[in-house]
Amino acid sequence: MDTGPVHAGFDALDSASERAVAISERNIGKTHTGRQRRALAVFSKLIVHNMAMILLTKKFFDDEERGLLDHFSLASLARSSLDAALMTMYISEPSLNLTRWDFRRQLLFLHDTNNRSRFLKPLRKDGVEFGFFENADAVRDGIRSKLGKLGAELLYSQEKIADYQRGFHIFVDGVRGAVREAGWDVDEFEFNQSYLSAYVHSHPVSFIRLDEHQVTFEGASQFQVDFCHYLLEMTAGYLASVADRMDAFSLPGEGDPNGHLE
Repeated sequence: MDTGPVHAGFDALDSASERAVAISERNIGKTHTGRQRRALAVFSKLIVHNMAMILLTKKFFDDEERGLLDHFSLASLARSSLDAALMTMYISEPSLNLTRWDFRRQLLFLHDTNNRSRFLKPLRKDGVEFGFFENADAVRDGIRSKLGKLGAELLYSQEKIADYQRGFHIFVDGVRGAVREAGWDVDEFEFNQSYLSAYVHSHPVSFIRLDEHQVTFEGASQFQVDFCHYLLEMTAGYLASVADRMDAFSLPGEGDPNGHLE
């Protein structure tokens, strides 16, 4: 089996990752706005996902005849990388004025509060207490109030504001809107996100055709080679786009056009 395509994909992701790491490292110890810090945090998460992909692929290169080309894990990591790439672009969008960023920020705060409440409640029923619940309702109400005020300033309808205040939205205009804002192809992103989610959740697409694809745990089938080549090249492309954004946005004192927001 010719594993050359996997090596080509590896080189693309490795090169893109080196540049991303350099951008991230130059910001260590510098003073940034809150928005820059959040973007840099997700950017770091993105880099680590890709580093894990690189390490898994390197492991296969150690013994391509009998080693495992773990396309399952690579696909799951690629999906996580894809999501981190989009969130970094969403937070760092340079066209946002202060009001639009604050609204976007409050929406993230509300989703965080609601989600924490959702996954902690089952443990609370078992008698485990969390300090989070001491003021969770007050925090949630405060965020909703801010969304109402900011939404009115942005001329959103009361119906739309009420929908945002429910806390189910992460992206102001949905995933497709965030992808479009990032300048990426919406259909391509949607294909990648939908297809790779099957590997994250172990849905049938990720395993139902193992015989047809001749999936092996020693060496690699043609499907595994082609699939991993695609995964590595695809994530490298998104990472390069995010690195271009963060190269400028992360600059202390000038990258965030709105300055620090308390």
